[in-house]
Amino acid sequence: MKKVTSILAVAVMALGMATYVVENTASEFDFMNDISKALSCSDCSTETPPRGKTMIS
Repeated sequence: MKKVTSILAVAVMALGMATYVVENTASEFDFMNDISKALSCSDCSTETPPRGKTMIS
């Protein structure tokens, strides 16, 4: 009975760790995606100032 409990505990711990790693990996990819979006400039040719400020002519 102790062996079954021990094996079950290790299996549950391994599942929890795998879930944790998958969640962290997913959030890391989201973070990298946000960084790449911030670094890419899709509207650099427009004359609209950043953050909605008005331009002084």
